[in-house]
Amino acid sequence: MARDGTQGGTQGATQSQASNIWTQVESQPMERIVWGRLYGKNIKIKSLDLNNDEFKAGRGEANDLVLTLKDLPEKILTRISKVHFIIKRANCELTNPVYIQDLSRNGTFVNNEKIGTNNMRILKNDDVISIAHPTYKAFVFKDLSPNEAIGLPEEITKTYSVNRKLGSGAYGLVRLVYETRTCQQFAMKIVKKNMLAGSARPSTNLSDPERVLNEAKIMKNLTHPCVVRMHDIVDKPDSVYMVLEFMRGGDLLNRIISKKLLSEETSKLYFYQMCHAVKYLHDRGITHRDLKPDNVLLESGDEDTLLKVSDFGLSKFVQKDSVMRTLCGTPLYVAPEVLITGGREAYTRKVDIWSLGVVLFTCLSGTLPFSDEYGSPAAEQIKKGKFAYRHPAWKGISQRAKLLINQMLITDPKKRPSIDDVLQANWLRDTKVLQKAKQLMKLDSMEIEEVENNFLEPPTKRSRR
Repeated sequence: MARDGTQGGTQGATQSQASNIWTQVESQPMERIVWGRLYGKNIKIKSLDLNNDEFKAGRGEANDLVLTLKDLPEKILTRISKVHFIIKRANCELTNPVYIQDLSRNGTFVNNEKIGTNNMRILKNDDVISIAHPTYKAFVFKDLSPNEAIGLPEEITKTYSVNRKLGSGAYGLVRLVYETRTCQQFAMKIVKKNMLAGSARPSTNLSDPERVLNEAKIMKNLTHPCVVRMHDIVDKPDSVYMVLEFMRGGDLLNRIISKKLLSEETSKLYFYQMCHAVKYLHDRGITHRDLKPDNVLLESGDEDTLLKVSDFGLSKFVQKDSVMRTLCGTPLYVAPEVLITGGREAYTRKVDIWSLGVVLFTCLSGTLPFSDEYGSPAAEQIKKGKFAYRHPAWKGISQRAKLLINQMLITDPKKRPSIDDVLQANWLRDTKVLQKAKQLMKLDSMEIEEVENNFLEPPTKRSRR
């Protein structure tokens, strides 16, 4: 018994010691990540590690850096505020941007430019911070995060802070960028021309700088709630850099994949907005040429969300036959007339109607109407307009939706409806959806046809297609 009691006591002591050790480990402060450094320039400090969410500098004693006569001349110190500036990086994460906020009376300057009281701007690697006067260069900021701007043109790096990758595809990649002066977020799409070019011959669109500049200006002036705004564009011999609105909801393709398919009501809401975007472009003589779920962006993660069409101007900067390729090189969303001519002959804006039909088919079923998996090459299926409603989801889809798809996926472009015809389709005569779309688009003056009564479908036989 005594032996058992001794063992029990020893075991209890061991557990107590282990508990004490764990408590000690837990109570020790975690080592903080150093995400940046400030080096003294005309100020008497060597360097300061930045390892908190925010770093304050000024004359006040509560600052991380308290500026005194030991650090700078009296004539400068008298112009320093209690809190002169704050440098912030959310959660100390290297993927987050660095902000500097000016809280001073006499000014904080970055690279000789005044920030302005209570204003913020993005702080980038090697930026020079001046205090009280632009000529009094006090610090040099060093960003310890990986440099995402390597290899980018100066026109981009001077204006934007380049951040994490948002996505990638066959043509290049998309990065999150911040406009340095405004701190506004954008998505920068980097399109590699050598990945788009189907041959070695130069594109006539790219050989005329004035034409490129003019078309870029036209695209930047397009304003519609369902068209992604192009904020900036930089055209270089090897790449096109498009700075676009940043849409937090991701693209329609990922939404369909995550949901497997969309309800008919949600599909109608999205499709209606897409149609208004295409109408806006067509009315201005612009054919999109590359409509697909990847190029449709959502404002939020909500099911009822504003939708915007993007990449509408890409074909103006690359060869017409090259923009028709999808990620794997199969033209799954391309109209038959483009495949038949190899993209070498002129074609009409009806190519966008065909693509809209494919997109609607994909939204409603989570599948593609044309695929190599259906027994014959997808290109041959497209040329013949051969498709079927195979997926079980089609059993619950209205006949009017199928009728509209059938009309848009007609191989003869002359028989295909215009975008105005599509917008007048019976399937889109839905008061509830139109009201919701109108609210999302925030266009009270827009002519949106509203019907007083929802149309009820007459009993009809199901299509065999």
